[in-house]
Amino acid sequence: SAASDVYKRQRLGLFLFVAIPLPGTGAWSGALIATLLKMPKTKALTSILCGVIVAGFIMLLGSQGVIGVAHLF
Repeated sequence: SAASDVYKRQRLGLFLFVAIPLPGTGAWSGALIATLLKMPKTKALTSILCGVIVAGFIMLLGSQGVIGVAHLF
């Protein structure tokens, strides 16, 4: 149904917002957005948790120079 499609897009959008490691994005901001959108807590928590893990992995790669080395090739 259309309502379930909207919820899936909300969850994906929240995940992407949290997963992109930029200033102002992250778990706290994601929780605020989820609250404003009145998302169910369990679904919001899943999106935020996955986003934090991906953001952490991106920062790990960046801090280890993997992303910087990839630009040389």
